[in-house]
Amino acid sequence: MNKYALTAAAALFLATSAPSFAFDAGVGLRAPSQATRISCDTHAEDDQAVCASKCEDAYLKDQQGWTADMSKIKSAKKACDDKCGCPQNSKGL
Repeated sequence: MNKYALTAAAALFLATSAPSFAFDAGVGLRAPSQATRISCDTHAEDDQAVCASKCEDAYLKDQQGWTADMSKIKSAKKACDDKCGCPQNSKGL
């Protein structure tokens, strides 16, 4: 009985998580393997993530000014993200 319960629990977990992995891979959110993974997450600690984090920090700091020119700030953020290799971080600007 115990092995059937464990098998059922594992099957339930796989059935609920498989669509998530399939969707992420389909839209390109996950790299094919961990060895080639590129991190544009601003909370990670690799070099690319640190660069993306600096772009985000500069963008937030610059837009706080009273006379901030938002078109210049947005173009600077896009250029910084392109330099870091993370153009998807400034997609919604």
